[in-house]
Amino acid sequence: MNQSDEISKKLLEWLGYEVSIIPTSDHEEKKEADFLISYGNETAIVEAKMKKDSEEIAKEKEEKLNAGDVAVVEGKLGRNETISGIIKEAKKQLRSSSDKEHDFKIISFIATGSNTLTKSDQFKDTIYGSTLIVDSNGNSKVCYFYRNADFFRHKIIDAAIIGYEQSGVITVYLALNPYSENYKLIKKSNFIKPFRGEVIDPIEQEKNGVAYIPDSDIDRKLTPLSKLSPLYNPIIHHLKEKYGLGFIIPVDFNSPELSIRTICDEEE
Repeated sequence: MNQSDEISKKLLEWLGYEVSIIPTSDHEEKKEADFLISYGNETAIVEAKMKKDSEEIAKEKEEKLNAGDVAVVEGKLGRNETISGIIKEAKKQLRSSSDKEHDFKIISFIATGSNTLTKSDQFKDTIYGSTLIVDSNGNSKVCYFYRNADFFRHKIIDAAIIGYEQSGVITVYLALNPYSENYKLIKKSNFIKPFRGEVIDPIEQEKNGVAYIPDSDIDRKLTPLSKLSPLYNPIIHHLKEKYGLGFIIPVDFNSPELSIRTICDEEE
């Protein structure tokens, strides 16, 4: 197994799933998904992906730390096309393994290296097409499906397992795809119990008043002018009318990570 598969397998087993590896079929010359995981009498096909630092970023960060400088790894929330390509490839591999007996199809995404929270949030923003909507008082709510979303494009993906490590603490949660035909089935199943309630469900969040979702018939394509100003943004106008809002703007915040290496003197 490669590093991504090894880490993903350990995480799935830590959650409490029974994990078996799906071998690549040399005879059929097709790339299978990575795992079959089971909990109780339900099973899912899982394709595991991992986002780590590029060699250039890792080298630059190490040079800064060794020199005693502050290392800054830039990051920005919002949709990420590189991650979108990862999701598209995962969909192909899940479809390739559809002949295996299963109930659900899931992608696992683990962020490693620097700025792991930002990487995981970028993945979430990419699958959900999400952004933050901020009002004139500085209050904000997440808006799901504000822009083109990979969960909408790839409806065969029922959910995504998202994990990252920050300051020695592992965080993992499940993100449900409301456009999947299995959405109602998986949200009520015992299969998601290992997440102990750490589940993102945009439909439920909107019902509870903590999120916005534009209607499905609203065009997500924006003109250059509508991208520059919320005054000309039809999605913003729709949200204001749907939820009775005043002045609002969409924001994808910058999210840099700052690191410094400290050296402790050893006692003689």
